[in-house]
Amino acid sequence: MRVSNAMMAENIQNYLYKQTKALLKTQESIASGKRINRLSDDPIGMGQALGYRRTISKLEQFNENITSARQHLDTVENILAAVTELLEDTKDIAADQDPSMRSMMADQVVTIRDQIFQLANSRNNGNYLFSGDLTDTQPFELDTATGVYSYEGDGGTKDHIIGEGLQVSITADGSQIFQGAGDVFDVLNDLETALRADDADGITAQLPLLSEIVQGLNGVRAVNAGQSKRLEATQNYNKAFNVNVSDLLSQVEDTDIVEAAINLQLQETAYETTLATAARIIQPTLMNFLS
Repeated sequence: MRVSNAMMAENIQNYLYKQTKALLKTQESIASGKRINRLSDDPIGMGQALGYRRTISKLEQFNENITSARQHLDTVENILAAVTELLEDTKDIAADQDPSMRSMMADQVVTIRDQIFQLANSRNNGNYLFSGDLTDTQPFELDTATGVYSYEGDGGTKDHIIGEGLQVSITADGSQIFQGAGDVFDVLNDLETALRADDADGITAQLPLLSEIVQGLNGVRAVNAGQSKRLEATQNYNKAFNVNVSDLLSQVEDTDIVEAAINLQLQETAYETTLATAARIIQPTLMNFLS
């Protein structure tokens, strides 16, 4: 079979096309830093990379949820610590046996009750902390005519997804927190009344009730502290897992710069060699046209 110049030119053109395509792919890989830039580069690798990216996205979302939950717990702890301190001050008032100070002490109890009322109605990011799921509803209301404090929220919790199948639920039922072990507002009302009436027995009777309320608050705080530790441990685990998955993603899709640079040099050499060979073989001489 006679090989014509046209056939040789076509073969060389095909070689140059393949080499140019490989050269451009290697240059793109180096420039982007990614071995896989489109599905056709490595369909299996692309599938693995997408799976790793989904996992990383979930881990990042979980850790955002954890950060939000920890901030929520920190805010609640600060509030409950403040309420506990106020109640400890109230216990000191109830234990004071000086009759001459009882009118002033009654005023102090009113101030403490107002402070606790404000703290119980605290917000975080615009949402009420202690109204359960009814975050737009003020949890405690005061009927000024009767002096009765009523709970307007529900028994919902603040739930945060922190991992696959993992959820942490933070107590947000204000009635459980402030009226569970004893109604803090009723006890303070009774203490104020007893102080103004100079009722020593009535004053003393509030001491164990105040202690029970403080104990109840400390129980809530202990549970929250345990949840905070769990959140911290889970966040650290998620961060470590994220690093591992990111390494796997890098192995699948990132360019090996050293290997790519060597390939680029080899491909450039092959391309230049092909061009030089083509220049020698295909020469438009008179003999070529006559053959």
